[in-house]
Amino acid sequence: MAPWYFNEVKEQNPLMAQLIEALRATATKWRAGNQEHAGGVVLVWRGEVYGWKNELRNPASERPGAYAVDKAGLVFQAQGGDDYNGAKAWVAVNPDEH
Repeated sequence: MAPWYFNEVKEQNPLMAQLIEALRATATKWRAGNQEHAGGVVLVWRGEVYGWKNELRNPASERPGAYAVDKAGLVFQAQGGDDYNGAKAWVAVNPDEH
């Protein structure tokens, strides 16, 4: 079962900030064990790392709701589309807008 913070609910600012911190922590932990992938983006789905790419790429290859965390800690979410055709866009996650 996914952690509570991965429910598909529009959260208030404090909960979005917690989600972002959890995503950053997950990516940082993964990078520590995979130092050959220091840059790029770590891909996270429901709290688990499922991949890495050297840069943010075509969102159609990701499921809507997936997250990407770059080395600087910026977080992006794959949005729109569907599970079969993939997402439509990567959108920067800003805790102040949720």
